[in-house]
Amino acid sequence: MPDQIVTAAKPVLTAEQKSAVHRLASEVVAAAIHQRTVNSQILDAVSAFSADGTGAATVMGAFVTLNTNGRLRACCGTVGNPMSLLQAVRHAAERTATEDHRFPPISPTEFSQLTLDITLLSDFEPLIQQGEERVAAVEVGTHGLKIVSGDQTGLLLPSVAVDAGWDSREFLNQVCRKAGLPVTSWMEADTQLLRFEGHTIEDKFDDSVLLPGEDRAAFDMTQSEVDALCRFAKANIMAQIQGAIPSCLGPECPDRSVNGIVVRLLLPGDTLGVTFSNFQVRAGLALQTTLLQLTQAAAVWLQSVQANQQSLSQMNVDCVVFADPAMHGIVGQSSVVELSTADRAIMVVEGQRRAWSFCGDKAVNELITNAAARIGNRADTASVYSFAVRSSATDISDSNVPVPQAGTPVRPPAVAGTFYPADAAQFLQVVNDCYAACTAPDDIIAASAVMVPHAGLRLSGRIAADVLNRIHIPNTVIILGPKHTRDGVDWAVAPHQTWQLPGCSVAADVPLAEKLAAQINGLELDAAAHAQEHSTEIILTLLARIAPKVNVVSIAMGGATFAQCQSFAAELAAVIRDLPEAPLLIISSDMHHFATDVENRRLDEMALAAMETGDPEELFHIVSSNNISMCGVIPAVIVMETLHAMQIPLNIRRIGYATSADAGGDTERVVGYAGVILAGD
Repeated sequence: MPDQIVTAAKPVLTAEQKSAVHRLASEVVAAAIHQRTVNSQILDAVSAFSADGTGAATVMGAFVTLNTNGRLRACCGTVGNPMSLLQAVRHAAERTATEDHRFPPISPTEFSQLTLDITLLSDFEPLIQQGEERVAAVEVGTHGLKIVSGDQTGLLLPSVAVDAGWDSREFLNQVCRKAGLPVTSWMEADTQLLRFEGHTIEDKFDDSVLLPGEDRAAFDMTQSEVDALCRFAKANIMAQIQGAIPSCLGPECPDRSVNGIVVRLLLPGDTLGVTFSNFQVRAGLALQTTLLQLTQAAAVWLQSVQANQQSLSQMNVDCVVFADPAMHGIVGQSSVVELSTADRAIMVVEGQRRAWSFCGDKAVNELITNAAARIGNRADTASVYSFAVRSSATDISDSNVPVPQAGTPVRPPAVAGTFYPADAAQFLQVVNDCYAACTAPDDIIAASAVMVPHAGLRLSGRIAADVLNRIHIPNTVIILGPKHTRDGVDWAVAPHQTWQLPGCSVAADVPLAEKLAAQINGLELDAAAHAQEHSTEIILTLLARIAPKVNVVSIAMGGATFAQCQSFAAELAAVIRDLPEAPLLIISSDMHHFATDVENRRLDEMALAAMETGDPEELFHIVSSNNISMCGVIPAVIVMETLHAMQIPLNIRRIGYATSADAGGDTERVVGYAGVILAGD
């Protein structure tokens, strides 16, 4: 880092000048979205005062941030050498409008919901302090940070730390994370750190800059073209069923880029239909190519159900085309009251799951509610989108949310041969080795709950065995583990009667599984979520050795808010109270994943220390705020909350800890493993 940095002082702007700068940024955003030239009078208004000696002429860069209902919509900027305020703001606004590829392009329908913030950068200076002294050199609310280490850089504006509630240390951690560096890199002597100040201008997007009609989205597809697509789609489906070559281009509908296409088949007597769809909210889809792919999938499905010729001839084919995606915040906080449902559809998205609805006779909030109901457990944090739509159907909806699967009575091993040997004799030897390496317990503990890791037996089996070997195993065990795959429903209890392992099996408590699914809101019996999930299977390999007659209930948990964990725990506790004997609750969890051995141990210690407070909310907060990838944190929080609800004191004792490096793994990319007993005597 150079000893001296050429920088600009904090700009001093009057209220009138701030208003002119904000209006300029709004104008540049609108012009970029509509691909028109910027209003020269608005440019001149800023040019005039930038050269008048007020100190506003030069800055070190600028960022323009757009938010919708308090959620980030787009943010880009420019930073570096001293530059004119006009140049910095114009460049930042253009980039924000067109180059933030984390989000879909900004729709003109969003202008009324947007806030636009401008941050003018100044007073860059290196942090000459070293190590821990750098914490005191950073003032949250005043300073922004830039970090440079080799080819990796990261920058966070002053407002980021304020909005996130970070202290100085966490701000330093997070700027490292932004650069893709270990979070303690700021302490290293060869890491370059700059602090700077940001002068922020905040206000609603200035819609006075809009030209007539610029608050409406243009979608040049006509209704007659959609009707032609339906005829073309049906003809292609019929051709493929009959073995003919389908047409690639529909002559009555020009090709274009869209954001989603749906083909729905309605056979005679069917009121719901079967849908085939493809969505690409950010980059877009080629209409004709995507439609061809969907008709191919539809033809394969019709052949699989052996639809007869009469049904095919009477089959109705609907097409829905989506364009101009707009973002409206999250469910429960979205503000789209001015949206017309006559030509726009609502979509609710949470992770990989989406549900959408189009009906011009229904209000926006009703469409949001209907779509959110299909998402399920995490709908309250799901994002709300709207799309310009051309549809042959006046009332149509769909989702890709999985339907629970009954599965087979016996659940075969999914990770035998990878996480442990598939050969029965070799499997038994590895399990015996895990127990042979354990410390012989002085007494058997009557525990209410434990936490054990679920990696391959050679990596974490000894720690898990050491915990299980110390406790009394009752007749029934409930294992709560993370859901590592996208398969199945979010919160799934296994419906199987038996879990098969090499040379042995473990019985399941099906009546208890059914009772849990009936009494815990959002929990469903689903085999699909457990088909390839290893978080229970690994625990069973060890349980089968010391408690072969145990009955098991397996729950795989996707994401959840803390409030949802509390609700789940209260309902789980109510079920347990009605049982003649309390089950053992097993948390299946590894600790942090894929940091260096030193960093992994630091983060794992934070999580374990939080757990040892006995406060599940503290554990949830520490793990989430520090981006600790403890995969079973949701099960851990639920189990701790369940014990609280049952008024069982949490006497938490750590039994063992290791990382994959201790088993001979790479020290640069490790996983942590911990064994913990909760509420033991």
